[in-house]
Amino acid sequence: MVKEIKKKLLDKYINNYYTSRFLTHNQKYSITKNVEIIDHYIWWFKNTRNFSIYKLSNDKHIYFWSELITLDREKYWTCGFHTDLNTNMMEIIISYKVFLKKIKKKISLPVIGLINKKNIFMKKLNIDIGFQEISKKDTRNFKIIKNYYKIKNTNNYIFFKL
Repeated sequence: MVKEIKKKLLDKYINNYYTSRFLTHNQKYSITKNVEIIDHYIWWFKNTRNFSIYKLSNDKHIYFWSELITLDREKYWTCGFHTDLNTNMMEIIISYKVFLKKIKKKISLPVIGLINKKNIFMKKLNIDIGFQEISKKDTRNFKIIKNYYKIKNTNNYIFFKL
């Protein structure tokens, strides 16, 4: 079961979002490391990201975010997600596909992002969905993602575009 939580209820999930965001399995491949709870609250109410939370089976959740960004006078979507502990992989796949379809339906623009090279599951999933890996030779797109995410050592990441 994958069911999106209504927008007006999202603020009720501020603490759940924080707790799950910093679980070991989510931190393992994350760019951002732990933050204090007060900083999380400030960030939650000030950021420009769009959040979508999906309820999965066994009262588990997957927390998606998307953001419409403009870089070098071009518009893109960028997005990410994290999960509660022991989340079903099939529900992750289903909800990720639903989420990507939803943001592309809002405004049909390229989706850019990155993953940690060690995250084999996400690498395979992104390729299966249709993302194309961006090589360092594609200097424009590579630079856009590198600069947006403030990545100093690009050797640990794979950049993607859908």
